[in-house]
Amino acid sequence: MYVITVAPIKRGIPVDELSYFTGEDIPAGALVTVPLRGRQTPALVIRSITATSAKSEIKRSQFALKKLDHINAQHFFRKEFVEACEKTANYFAATTGAVIHSTFPNALILSKKAIAPSIERSTEENERPKRRGEKYIFQAEDAERRATYKSHIREVFARNRSCYFVLPSIQDIEHTYAGLEKGIQEYTFILHGGLTKRELERRWSEIIAMNHPVLIIGTPLFLAIPRYDIESIILDRESASAYMLQGRPFIDLRYFAEALATAIGADIIFGDLFLRTETLYRKETGEVEALQRPKYRLPSTATQEIVDMRTSGEQPAIGKIAICSARLVDILEDVRAKGTHGFILGVRRGFAPMTVCGDCGTVVACERCSAPLVIHEKNKSAASLSSAADPEKLPRIFLCHRCGFEKDTRILCGHCGGWRLTPLGIGVTQAEDAIRRRFPDAPLFRIDRDVVKNHKEALAIIGQFYQTPGSILIGTEMAIPYLTEPLSAVAILSVNSLLTIPDFRMGERVFRMLLTLREKAREHFLIQTRDPNVPLFALATEGNIGEFLRTELDVRNRLGYPPFSTLIKFTYEGKKQDGATVMNEIEQTFGAYHPVTFPSFIARVKGKYRTNALLKIPQGGWPNPELIALVRSLPPEIEVRVNPESVI
Repeated sequence: MYVITVAPIKRGIPVDELSYFTGEDIPAGALVTVPLRGRQTPALVIRSITATSAKSEIKRSQFALKKLDHINAQHFFRKEFVEACEKTANYFAATTGAVIHSTFPNALILSKKAIAPSIERSTEENERPKRRGEKYIFQAEDAERRATYKSHIREVFARNRSCYFVLPSIQDIEHTYAGLEKGIQEYTFILHGGLTKRELERRWSEIIAMNHPVLIIGTPLFLAIPRYDIESIILDRESASAYMLQGRPFIDLRYFAEALATAIGADIIFGDLFLRTETLYRKETGEVEALQRPKYRLPSTATQEIVDMRTSGEQPAIGKIAICSARLVDILEDVRAKGTHGFILGVRRGFAPMTVCGDCGTVVACERCSAPLVIHEKNKSAASLSSAADPEKLPRIFLCHRCGFEKDTRILCGHCGGWRLTPLGIGVTQAEDAIRRRFPDAPLFRIDRDVVKNHKEALAIIGQFYQTPGSILIGTEMAIPYLTEPLSAVAILSVNSLLTIPDFRMGERVFRMLLTLREKAREHFLIQTRDPNVPLFALATEGNIGEFLRTELDVRNRLGYPPFSTLIKFTYEGKKQDGATVMNEIEQTFGAYHPVTFPSFIARVKGKYRTNALLKIPQGGWPNPELIALVRSLPPEIEVRVNPESVI
């Protein structure tokens, strides 16, 4: 008789380890099924000991051990993958099982076809000494990175080894595949969450069975694939926020990829047009090397312009704001005349991001959330974008982007009863209407979450856009990954509203977005703003990453933000009084670390109040066992994020 310790592969399990008894000795790394909370749950075997050795522990136990239900595979997870999951769980104060659940495709956990191939090391692999993987950064334009990656992959193939190319989205994967597969198509595979289970099983089995080195292009979810010859991991678009999971466990998949690379002895390359500040700082401290000398000033063939909308806008109607500057109109006319393509970015969905009362200044907010209500055109879809209907006559509603609450726009101010409700800001719907009126015959397309519901629809729209001479595309940030071909002109309507958000990463996010769009422009790059003196705009038009980085590091150092500290953010959502109680308990528990408590930027969501607490752990102070134990002792209703994308 044996007692096995397992990690349940499931989110929401507060304990990291559970014990069961079985008549068979099961090796660590095996995949089993265990009874848990009335359900059969997959679990990873961590260790196994004889019942005799565990007799004293069994006697002291306050509950009877249950019997193991089923052994799915004696050898399923390679030990290096488990090591990386354990390291990631330790850093993000999560459970190992929850990390495995988030870093391995659920469709394959109990798949017989995925289990069938043996993943034990070959004799040759066992005899090969484990190599020490190197860590590199690569900061350059897309075209230069792509060319270098091609050469690197072929060098890896020449050593008879395989490569995994990590990307954050399906669109990135498909576009990269098209640029890399030439000449090695039969050895190149795509893996992402958009595949059917049958197709995923087929590709998984083919990759494992292939004797030739392979190139796998996929999301981090498939890094666990048991190819023991992977010697290089390329993680491109390193700055993408999609690498940070938005649900439990709140882990950073970039950290996991690096942990796995270290465990298997593979090199890892972090690549992007503009890497994260934390990553570039690691280069300065010698923690990572440069694959090539990083580019800190990016060239451009486009004319760079910053337009002051206080003096350069077309004269709008009374009570409205200018959407297009005279210069933007000229640029769009040039696009139309030459039959090229132009892209216009609006950072907000809807018609107007905010509505205020002209009498008392109260913002029209959601009744269930504290978020401002946004004016949208009712039931407008991508199919209706070519409609010639007068935009002013289309029905409109107030919509909450947080919870989906809708409200008629024919209302009075909830505070003073005033009727002078004034829309403020520029949404992409309003921009579309203005440009359609100015260029009624222009082929006009739009990509945002109001008109595009999935990847297939976005591809259809972007395909039409590129195939139509003289066309104009309007979109939010959602459209940027689909801009895979050069553009004659790129214009940004306004990003000032983003810079008012009190989050320390916001400046970097806006700067990176501007650089990305600037790289795509061949003739014109234009930023419209009502505050042209913001230094970030000048640095973006100059492509001056070096100066931005120096300024950003100086500010973060003075304020004690990453990379000069580790942030741990606690969030509670519930009744207002309960939130105050929870924050008081956090202040007492973590008093030695000087927690700061504050309401979320959007303090009320769907009728529940969100309250935060923030710890700043000095550089090198995380992870540490004492603090991890305190964090893990918190009740499950408290969300814990380590170095979150946002602190508000």
